Amino acid sequence: MGIRYYAYPLQPEDVASARRDPYPYISDDPLSDAWGPEGDRPRMLYLDKAWRELQHIFTVDDGFLRPRISLELVKGNVTPIGPYGAHLGFVHVLSPDIVKEISEDVVLVEPTDDATIKEIVSYSSADYTNEYLRRAQEFMVGLAADGLGLVYTIR
Repeated sequence: MGIRYYAYPLQPEDVASARRDPYPYISDDPLSDAWGPEGDRPRMLYLDKAWRELQHIFTVDDGFLRPRISLELVKGNVTPIGPYGAHLGFVHVLSPDIVKEISEDVVLVEPTDDATIKEIVSYSSADYTNEYLRRAQEFMVGLAADGLGLVYTIR
């Protein structure tokens, strides 16, 4: 199955509560939310496994590997716990002001090419990565326009 990325909108008044306990704001079955019948899907951002590629795209390579603010959308990783692939997921909450900053930055990120992506994740492709980049751009612009925050999980 693999480790995947899911993000859900947060009302501004829920940000503080979500920082204390984010799990009530994340679906019990996010994969079903992402893959279920289109009419039943909640508003969410599903990045499948492309969060890894996006982490690299959102890091500006100027010799110092300075991150863009867009990295806040996908930073993090799971924590391995045990010898059989078990892991703890990563959860992060972003306030509406950070969502707005990310939305302004992420739209400036241009599509990548296969050579760049293959250096990062050898089995990936630019088409796959760019599709999820486009989804992230649209989702973040929409959230910012609505004045929303978000909570995401990588698990």
